[in-house]
Amino acid sequence: MPGYLLILLLSLIHIYTVNSTTDVASNYFSNLSSAEKATFLNWLDAKFGTSVSQHSFLTSSSNADNGAAVFWEINGDEIEFAIVVRASGWVALGISEAGGMFGSDVVYYESSNPNTVVDSHIMDSRAAPLVDDCQNWSFLSTTIEQGWLILEVRRPLDTGDFQDHVLRNDEELWMAPTRLIAAWGDDNSLGYHGLNTARNSVRLFSKNSGSTSSALQASLDSKSDGSFVVTESSYQIPTRDTTYHELCMTYSDIQQEIGTATVPLTLIGAIPIITEETRAFVHHFTVYIQPSCQNDLQARSMIYVWGPGHEGMSLPDNVGFPLFEADDKQAIWIQIHYNNHSGVSGMRDSSGVRFYYTETARAEEAGMLELGDPLVRLYGQSISNGLSKYEFTCPGSCSGLFLAQRQVTVIAEFLHMHQTGVRMTNEVIRQNEVVHNAKVDVFDFEEQGGFRVPQDPFTVTPGDTFRTSCYYRDGGAFGLSSQEEMCIAYLLYYPAISNFGFNWGCPYGAGTPICAQELENEDLAGEIDLNRVFGSSGGVCPAASPAPSAQATDNPTFDPTLSPTETNDESTSPTLSPTQMPVSGSPPPPTSRPIDVQESSPPTNRKDESASPTVSPTQMPFSDDAPTLSSPEPPTNVVDSATQTPGLGMLLWIGVLCTALALV
Repeated sequence: MPGYLLILLLSLIHIYTVNSTTDVASNYFSNLSSAEKATFLNWLDAKFGTSVSQHSFLTSSSNADNGAAVFWEINGDEIEFAIVVRASGWVALGISEAGGMFGSDVVYYESSNPNTVVDSHIMDSRAAPLVDDCQNWSFLSTTIEQGWLILEVRRPLDTGDFQDHVLRNDEELWMAPTRLIAAWGDDNSLGYHGLNTARNSVRLFSKNSGSTSSALQASLDSKSDGSFVVTESSYQIPTRDTTYHELCMTYSDIQQEIGTATVPLTLIGAIPIITEETRAFVHHFTVYIQPSCQNDLQARSMIYVWGPGHEGMSLPDNVGFPLFEADDKQAIWIQIHYNNHSGVSGMRDSSGVRFYYTETARAEEAGMLELGDPLVRLYGQSISNGLSKYEFTCPGSCSGLFLAQRQVTVIAEFLHMHQTGVRMTNEVIRQNEVVHNAKVDVFDFEEQGGFRVPQDPFTVTPGDTFRTSCYYRDGGAFGLSSQEEMCIAYLLYYPAISNFGFNWGCPYGAGTPICAQELENEDLAGEIDLNRVFGSSGGVCPAASPAPSAQATDNPTFDPTLSPTETNDESTSPTLSPTQMPVSGSPPPPTSRPIDVQESSPPTNRKDESASPTVSPTQMPFSDDAPTLSSPEPPTNVVDSATQTPGLGMLLWIGVLCTALALV
């Protein structure tokens, strides 16, 4: 093909791509007419494809048609954002650690202070953002007219500032997405937002716009040979505080559903199915492959864990969990933890999981390593009031025994505590040096009961030691319910390792002497002993970016997670200044993450247990991040650019191209 025709073809493809994704974005705020959206649409025509090319709609929990449209473009080591809201006074955009307000890196604009923005952050109090020592956001422009506020800003992907979050490459679906939150109002300075809040998880580095969940769904549909579901069928949730309910399907049950006799199958992904009406009662569930539907702790292997804040699981293209290929892998067992602290009656649940499989094996078999206290051997042990720390150490002799001369690659890491957990870390120590430090500096159980650490894959070698540390505030006691505490780290890795018939593990209180974890705990004197990195003042500050002299207001304000009935009471969560927290290390390595479906026929075996199940109930969140089946998505008339049907415009461009080729 002549060079000029190739250039023409590429140009047409670019124009069509821009036009089609612009069409998607123009459907945002679908409850408004075109005339009402004129300001937004005019801005979109002027800027899309030039200043910004990716976009997502952050939905409001109070109204799916209301929310914030966010646009972005990555250029080298910088990113440009634009946020569009229905407001006339102020707007705030946050990069959230776990998906909510706490632990967020926030930039905000006030019409009372035009031509500038404020770089700030929020720790764990429902108060105004704390102004950063370094101002790393650059103001580009604002449009305020006809009830619209459009803010354009720019910052480096990695500012080197510990009061900012690093924006890591999140393109791969098996890595954690980036979680964005927003709030806005009509006052001319930052104030309480009411219902004007929105959130969504996005993939900043992906070339395809849209929600994380829809991208995962589309990917698993295209890569799998099929799927099957294991769900409850209108199970009545008991009125007691804590229930562990179990259901199971054998391969023969599943074979009837999928209609194939191919064995083995390979699990490549999973999507939680959560009944919307009972979402608040489903604390988490764990999934195992085992010999039968008989409860056998020693013969099962964990393959999936779900908890609030996770969207699903997607494995790399070379990794999978073999299913049904051996006698010890003939049934899928799900244990669901229901939390009904208020004793609500009449709630019926049909939650479960959709599993995606291939009929061909993958090169690497996945495994799950559990650290800390997955068996809850600390059950009933009280935790001091105030701040406290529990530290579990799995000795290097354990990895030396199981790995021998091999090494493994950790794909994803999940950190799990309950409601009084405030910070958690999981370190890999090699020859007395910390070579990997996974952390969540501001743990928020309401957002992600199992925090997926944003990081690149890393290797574990024979002789490596693990150190798992959990920090609590007024912790109560360890136990199984949401009102009690846990401390567990989950590492999804490959290749799967087992020795002497046992899967690689290092649970506190249950290991052999060579894998016996040591436990140390201590009461902490104050906030400084949490050793938080995020929010501390030890980062690198660009030369010309002093903090604004005008501090944020002291009024309770930016909180995208509050419902209309909640208050911004900060009496139990003191506001911390950025200087109160020292640096305890450098920021963690780059990023990780996975989605959603329907219900089907019930499994054949089910069983209930109350507060003390015989199975290890504690294994938590493995999957990927945020809302599941019934989580808010962008307005229903928004067309996903990945699945949009070519329209008349596309046909015209094809006609032009064909004519050009005919003239060659």
